[in-house]
Amino acid sequence: MRGNNIPQEQLTQKQLDRLAAQRQLYSDAKQLLAIQVVLAVPCVITWSVLAACIPALKIYAASWGIIVTLLDILLFLPWQKSLRQQAAKVQELFDCHVLQIPWRELKAGSKPDAEAIMASSSKFKCTDPECSTLRDWYPVQVSILPIHLARIACQRANCWWDAQLRRQYAVFVVSTVVLLTIVVLFIGLIGGLTLEDFFLIVLAPLIPAFVLGLRQYTEHVEAAGARDRLKEYAEKLWRRAIEEKISPEQLVKDCRDLQDEIYDHRRRSPFIFNWIYNRLKKSYEDRMNKGADTLIEEALTSISKTS
Repeated sequence: MRGNNIPQEQLTQKQLDRLAAQRQLYSDAKQLLAIQVVLAVPCVITWSVLAACIPALKIYAASWGIIVTLLDILLFLPWQKSLRQQAAKVQELFDCHVLQIPWRELKAGSKPDAEAIMASSSKFKCTDPECSTLRDWYPVQVSILPIHLARIACQRANCWWDAQLRRQYAVFVVSTVVLLTIVVLFIGLIGGLTLEDFFLIVLAPLIPAFVLGLRQYTEHVEAAGARDRLKEYAEKLWRRAIEEKISPEQLVKDCRDLQDEIYDHRRRSPFIFNWIYNRLKKSYEDRMNKGADTLIEEALTSISKTS
């Protein structure tokens, strides 16, 4: 059985630069999200406490909530969307080269400029010069599989990883919103506020936090569900491939169609903070590699039966 060069290709400097660029672009967008969180939670709670102690500040506390909501809609979301689309396009370029999938201009547009990739990757290398956190992006054990099977195994691993990560993050978000609600009620109770003051001092300033939390939770749950559907599609494609019920030409087309959906998911999905990603990375990598091992065993068994 002829293998492939995915493990070697993903470690070339060109591919590491692309991974570094997409990671930096995502990190830039996540920094904007962090600013949103600070403006919507700690700053707002501070305003609420100050307004509870100094009633004259309640109109400013309410105004802060409105201002943060407008900044969210008019500035932060469009900026994040632009960075996310750039990152998704760079990652699509990486996948197309490493997994040997043709670039589909109708879906992704023109390929990202080499100069833009280098600018973002250089910024990333200021903190990780060797790109040590980006190596072995896909399971290295897929090297023993022919490319048409290895490609599907990598696409499935991609979908599984993302879905699991987003579910964990959604739990974190909803827990934070519940905690924030408890804090809000506590402020109202200890302050002995009237209904009008409670709205102006506590609820109005916290509207951006609740909106942000609800949006994050909903978007991550929906994104996880979408990834599950892509994983299921990849598994069906895998079954057809190992049972040789699909021609090589059709298999490339189906993998390209799956990649279209993966690209769309990347350019639309909400962000996960790096500290959560890094905390979960090792355990998820081990589970992802175990999943790849299972697919490889299935492929080897199927090939031995037909040989």
